[in-house]
Amino acid sequence: MKKKSIFFVSVLCALMSFVFTGCKDEDENQLTVPTEVVTGVTFTDTDQVEGVIKGTLKWTAPENVSNITKYVIYLSADGKGRDTKLGEVEVGTNSYAIETSVTADTYIIVVTCNAQGESEALASVKIQDLTPDSPEPEPEPVDNGGIYFLNSGKMGSNNAGLSCFNLNTLTMTVDTFMNVNERGLGDTANDMIVYGSKMYIAVYGSSIIEVTDLSGKSIKQIKSSGDALLPRFFTANEGKVYVSLYDGYVARLDTASLEIEQKVKVGRNPEQLVVANNKLYVANSGGLDYNTPVGYDKTVSVVDLTSFQETKKIEVVTNPVNLVTDNQGDVYLVSMGDYGAIPNTFQRIDSETDEVTTITETNATEMASVGDKLYMIYSQYDANWNQVISFISYDAINEKVISDNFITDGTSIDKPYKIGADPTTGYIYITASDYKTNGDVYAFDASGKKLFQFEVGLNPVKAVFVKR
Repeated sequence: MKKKSIFFVSVLCALMSFVFTGCKDEDENQLTVPTEVVTGVTFTDTDQVEGVIKGTLKWTAPENVSNITKYVIYLSADGKGRDTKLGEVEVGTNSYAIETSVTADTYIIVVTCNAQGESEALASVKIQDLTPDSPEPEPEPVDNGGIYFLNSGKMGSNNAGLSCFNLNTLTMTVDTFMNVNERGLGDTANDMIVYGSKMYIAVYGSSIIEVTDLSGKSIKQIKSSGDALLPRFFTANEGKVYVSLYDGYVARLDTASLEIEQKVKVGRNPEQLVVANNKLYVANSGGLDYNTPVGYDKTVSVVDLTSFQETKKIEVVTNPVNLVTDNQGDVYLVSMGDYGAIPNTFQRIDSETDEVTTITETNATEMASVGDKLYMIYSQYDANWNQVISFISYDAINEKVISDNFITDGTSIDKPYKIGADPTTGYIYITASDYKTNGDVYAFDASGKKLFQFEVGLNPVKAVFVKR
């Protein structure tokens, strides 16, 4: 018997009002309506009768299922409407047996659910009822997603923004956030992360964490009930998002309720943070004390993720800011020094022993990692105020420089600003900024050849890849 094809899944956001009454039998608790969406939905039809489908629907659960109790399965005429309910399964089960009559161009959709209702977001797969004599169906168009670029804007000018390069149409929208939400993002955006079905944006000057769906549509603004939030940088691990707060704390966010569930005290003015060996490493810069007798901080806080308590502070070179990890669990650190007698310094922390090693072979001012390879920018001025710029690739396994210029096609970037790397594609993104006009983003493949260059917004600080 000929099996029919597994069709490509398209994950859609159904922006409509929907009243659900079939999922109210769970205990009423503090759950909120889910926003999570399943991925990887597939269905193989094993029935050859026209107008009937039979087989097993399968999907991949969201990364965080703490706010989900059931999955509900529907037939849909257009992939959006929840026309006919087929059934539901408890969370923990990621498949559903189907045997039902269908009409032409029918979809099956899967939504997450709890006692408060169903998620607006859904995942769908198109089913074409093929007979043995029917031709093989054409595959669904592939959604290649997009690349979001976070633009910090000018401090105090309330002009942060989010740009998006659509990988399907190969077009750039300079201010996606404004277009989607009909309002600005806020003042001085600093970092963003994609985790699960959401994007988290640290808007430092506005003291908010903006949470959006993968189209950039605002879901919630997380604000502090007390002192200013002052969010700086994100990392994520096992269903939680962690954010450094410039008042000396790290907050842990629940990705279901989108609330701050706990804070831990770290060092002064924490910046980037990473997870390695079930520990959170936080770079404490002390940046606000640069012109005081106290001076910069020179520690990295170590936080146990289980207890969410600081266990120690590791002494490093003055003014630590940038952190990344490799596949072996080592933590790499750039301390910026005091911009005078103490130079910026490249270091490595062994997450097993927490011992610090200064790497003298090379140096960096910004860095990103993919697997066991680090990509770094070194941009400083020499004693004669000549700018020295290098684009360095570093082998973290063998602990040696691969190249002092990983850009291999002769592309010149005069004012490099930030660097990022996409672990899925291996692409390297370098932003350029003069702090006055809109910046540019350069994308390079793993061989160092330029793929594209686009103008984005003012002071672009981060690039993230989104597969919708």
